[in-house]
Amino acid sequence: MTTTGTPATRSFHFWGCSEIRESLGMRADSERHLLERLENVPQESIYYHTVRCLLRRRVVPTPYPDDFSTWVASEIRDVTLAERLAFESPFDFSDVEAFRQHLLETLDDHLSRLPFAPTAILGKPFYFLTGHLAAVPLEIEAQDLQSLRKALTQVDDSALYYHGVEAIGRLGNPRGDFAAWVEDVLRLPSLARRIAEIDPFVTSLAGVRARLLEIVDCELTSGRSA
Repeated sequence: MTTTGTPATRSFHFWGCSEIRESLGMRADSERHLLERLENVPQESIYYHTVRCLLRRRVVPTPYPDDFSTWVASEIRDVTLAERLAFESPFDFSDVEAFRQHLLETLDDHLSRLPFAPTAILGKPFYFLTGHLAAVPLEIEAQDLQSLRKALTQVDDSALYYHGVEAIGRLGNPRGDFAAWVEDVLRLPSLARRIAEIDPFVTSLAGVRARLLEIVDCELTSGRSA
């Protein structure tokens, strides 16, 4: 049986976040330029354009999950490369540096098959940015599964990002905060596994919220772990 009606020994405290953006003064006008810039940009910029961009994609999911593939598709009009760049996420690799190498190899392989490097002749250049995240504690917490469900309907999207994405990418919690708390405190490993399986790269933060509520509602309704 679940412990959905029993207060947890440790409360879940929600945090929100906001981002301050900074221009690196670098841009790319072609796929070749993108490859060359990616060799040298700071890891924080790659993280900003492939993970932190989820904080900006709150409501409507887009065809491509990151800034690189979106730019290649919309400004270069190279759908083949865009799909290759979007196929794997940074969380599929051990760290940002390993993901950088994947991006470089993908671009290099694609360009080696073309007679020339596609250019954004009529489109906008790609501008490299980085971001600094400021976390803010919210006056919202959960003690059990019912109060977690209520809190998930109250917090803004930045809290979903902070606990479900940033916790994995920067805070060293590979399960994400929600799944870790559900498993370690509420002792619901099956529910935690389903939460951890939510992929933020294939949906919006609104979609993450909807899926979280669906999973929690199913657990509350069934009264037992799946």
